[in-house]
This record gives sequence, C-alpha cells and structure tokens, in this order.
Amino acid sequence: MSSTASDVLAFIRPKTGTNHSSTPSRRRLSGFLGAAAAAGFLTHALVPRALGTWGTTEPERTMPLPGDELIPDPEDIQTMAVTVSARPDQVWPWIVQMGVDRAGLYSYTAMENGLLHLGVTNADRIHPEWQDLQVGDIIAFTPEGYPGGRRGPRVVELEEGRHLVLDSSPGAPPGKVTGTWQFVLHDAGAAGTRLLLRTRTGPGRPAGLRVTDFLLRPGYLVMDRAMLLGIKKRVETEAQGRPPLSTPQ
Repeated sequence: MSSTASDVLAFIRPKTGTNHSSTPSRRRLSGFLGAAAAAGFLTHALVPRALGTWGTTEPERTMPLPGDELIPDPEDIQTMAVTVSARPDQVWPWIVQMGVDRAGLYSYTAMENGLLHLGVTNADRIHPEWQDLQVGDIIAFTPEGYPGGRRGPRVVELEEGRHLVLDSSPGAPPGKVTGTWQFVLHDAGAAGTRLLLRTRTGPGRPAGLRVTDFLLRPGYLVMDRAMLLGIKKRVETEAQGRPPLSTPQ
C-alpha cells in the first residue's frame, strides 16, 4: 500500500482515543464533500432542466420529428431550437459538412482542442467537397489516430434542406438504435428557418455508456447549444453578405 493510501486510511479510520486536532480537518472534508454534492446537484439537475428545451416553443417540444420512430419508447429526450435568419437551403450546407475532421462542430474549440485534443478547426465557409453526405456516412466526433479511431454517429436518414437523422448507438447490437441526433429545419417564412436539434436515448444502452451519458449530459447540452448558435452565426454572416469569420469560434 502506498504512503498516500495509508495516510487516507489513517485519516478516515475511527480513533480509539480523543484527538481534538482532527476536528478541523474533518470539518474541512465535510465542507468539501458538501460543496461537491451541491455542485453535482446544480450541474446534473439544473443544467439539463434549463437547457433540455432551450429555445423551443411548447409545440416544438412535443411535435413528432423525423427519427423519433427509431426509438418508440425513449427514456430521455432533449429538444433545442434556434431561429436562423436565412432560408432552409442556406442552413443545410453548414449541417451536412460537420465533423471534427471536416468543418468542425461549430462549438467551443477551447474545449474540443484544449481538453479533448481533437484538432478541430471550425469552418467559416461552405466547402463544396464536403456536401455529398450519404446514408451510412459517419459525422466524426473523433479523428483518425485518436484512441478508438474515427468514430461518431451514422447517417440513417436525410432529406436535403429538411432533416438529417443520425444513429448514436455505440455498443448496441446490429439494427438496435439506442440514441439519435436529429436535425430538423422548418421554414419560418419571413423569420427564416427554425433549426431544431432533438436527442433521444432509449433502452438497450450498455451500462458503461449509461454512466457516461449521465456524467457528461450537462456538457453535451452546453456544447449542443453552442453548436446551434455557431451554425446560426455562420449562416447569417454568409446570407447577409458580410466577410467570413476571421477566426474559428
């Protein structure tokens, strides 16, 4: 046993005698554990509550969307939305070129590169060479050479200018869908486009993945919101004829 482990055991082991000097240390430990529990509650209870339906109207939260049928009895659903001041056909090219080894995910590069070391560069223009997305293709969340290789959700359905449905079911048996990522574009007339992102998870996800889903869910929601805002910013910049963004966002 290491000296560190011995020190920890010595600290938590019940004392046979009275030792008043341990009281402040125990109080500090109790305070730390209490603060950690409070932070965990705030992160995993309040963040999903605040962002799980971010930007949506009441009808958008419950309306059927393409891809819902893949998980008839979901255990968890989040729907986010943003209004983009451009036509759906102007929004679509930015979505289909996504991927960490293509146009990026339009989210927080400081997180993606500083913490996860993904080597992402978020594009500030439409790339014609990345527009031919097909059913069966992968939108990569990790690049080649990353531990586990190039991985990400697989395209299972797309209709140009309308919707893109991705299967996010790592570890599931063939043909079993346990998670989806659904981009839906609704024509909002003079307002432009309502861009919706729905994520659904269902039964059958491996236990380890369920734990990961729970722990990382607040982070996923924060990154998804940033992605929608990143798409909005880029589309509107292009649609209004302003110069491209000078730096990745």
